[in-house]
Amino acid sequence: MQRRAFLRQLGAVAAGALLFAAAAPGRAQRPSLSDSPAEVARRSRVVIVRDARSVEFYSPQIERVTRMIERGLVALTQAADATAAWREFAKPEDVVGIKINSLPGPAMGTRHEIVNAVVNGLRRAGVPARNIIIWDRSDENLVAAGWELRDSGEGPLCFGTMPNVGWDSRVYYRVPHVGTVIWGDLEFGERELSERSYYSRIVSERVTKLINIPVLMDNKHVGITGCLYNIAMGSVDNNRRFQTESMHYDAGIAELCVRPPISEKLVLNILDSLVAQYAGGPRFEPQATWTPGEIWLSRDPVALDALALEAVEKRRKAANMPSLRDRGRHVRFATEMGAGVDNRSKMDIVELNP
Repeated sequence: MQRRAFLRQLGAVAAGALLFAAAAPGRAQRPSLSDSPAEVARRSRVVIVRDARSVEFYSPQIERVTRMIERGLVALTQAADATAAWREFAKPEDVVGIKINSLPGPAMGTRHEIVNAVVNGLRRAGVPARNIIIWDRSDENLVAAGWELRDSGEGPLCFGTMPNVGWDSRVYYRVPHVGTVIWGDLEFGERELSERSYYSRIVSERVTKLINIPVLMDNKHVGITGCLYNIAMGSVDNNRRFQTESMHYDAGIAELCVRPPISEKLVLNILDSLVAQYAGGPRFEPQATWTPGEIWLSRDPVALDALALEAVEKRRKAANMPSLRDRGRHVRFATEMGAGVDNRSKMDIVELNP
């Protein structure tokens, strides 16, 4: 089947498979289903902030990291200051979900210093701490990466979809490529195989805005553990099928990002490039790390992933390692679906040095 014909078929399947019910009182309103992919600007602005002194002996320096985030936001939004910039992404009445990557553990997962800078910036912009949720797929991975769980109180809150929040039985993505249902999936115990991936209730119910903070890391399955992978794979169950060698897997990651609820709630992507990894991902491999001392910001997750794949490929080539570019086809699919751009000629790249 030709790629474009497949994309049309996949879009039709997914459009019929994403179901939304009315939100319960007091919950974030569920978005209505749109038949169109998320709209993006004709050109995507990307900001790369560098500070070689932001990481010392693999330890991020909070003051420098905070300053990098602030400078990057101002450059991205062209607002008067960082507080005004944050107000472009979230209002006081919003519930903001900060999606991190805790799977690689404390050494290579999303750095606490970046998340702390984001939380403090949101609070200065008027978002109450209780309306900020730091989250990932599971409590287990969060704890292993050094995060303190908190599901109530003044906040910020921190918890995973599993085991307590769970998956939303009314909101799912269906594609004709079955996956094996395992413990933790919504349909575990009911069937062995399923075409459905159910969304986290954090995404479908709890939050109104999403901020995506992945790490710059290779991925042996899909080329890059970047923005698209982080938000898509972390938001649904039965997701292992999107990492297998088939035409559906890379398109599935892209499709999840261009349809509600992700497309209507994702407002900002911050790629943690303080320390990066070019081999062994999505797990931590210390021998394959380097220290760019950078933070990348964009509204466009595709643009960041395209540049991240370039960076990983450059390091792998220098190390005489095989290319992973062909495994990163989800980046190209996401471009064709309208989630962003993967061509440098369509990006406005702003580079900030100390």
